[in-house]
Amino acid sequence: MVRDLSALADQGWQRLKVKIGKPDWREDAKQRWDLSTANRMLPVLAEAGMDWFEEPVHADDVPAHRRLQAAAPFDIAAGESLYTYHAFANFIAADALRVIQVDVTRVGGVTEWLQTAQHAAANGLRVVPHAGDMMQVHQHLAGTFLSESAPLLEFIPWTQDAFTHRSVIRNGYAIRPQNPGASTTIATQAREKWQISGLGATTAQQ
Repeated sequence: MVRDLSALADQGWQRLKVKIGKPDWREDAKQRWDLSTANRMLPVLAEAGMDWFEEPVHADDVPAHRRLQAAAPFDIAAGESLYTYHAFANFIAADALRVIQVDVTRVGGVTEWLQTAQHAAANGLRVVPHAGDMMQVHQHLAGTFLSESAPLLEFIPWTQDAFTHRSVIRNGYAIRPQNPGASTTIATQAREKWQISGLGATTAQQ
């Protein structure tokens, strides 16, 4: 992991996200800690220069996120496990998050994504879309709302083989594609490689 992250930094990436999820707090966490454990880790993470702390407690726990955000010297992030505008609005109203990771494939599509992103931006929060299964569409949406900071996108390089129109990253910046559509067309070779037998396949007519 250190080798891969170092290589990305050498390519000009300015921010790197580490996926975690082990039960031992000395290694990492992902919705695995209680509030007390998460609070004890804040000074350690602050010393490491953490930009944000994502879902250290259960994703639905608004009070725990609120208390953690109030105590943290950096931003608390969540959103990939929230599925409606109203769920995000509850977190925002409670000042429980500073990074809103709304995913267009997990809320009610583009309209609800825009409503959530605009509501978050209006409250001075960062909107950083979760890199879900169809993260390609977020590169089109990230510039549609106003915020005080430049929009950020989560990007998973090894998912690019699935798409006909791959994302282009130069010096840590996404170059917005000019092809028509949402950039989510699945490549033929990817469908042949990963499609589950019997699901989504066409059958010959007798």
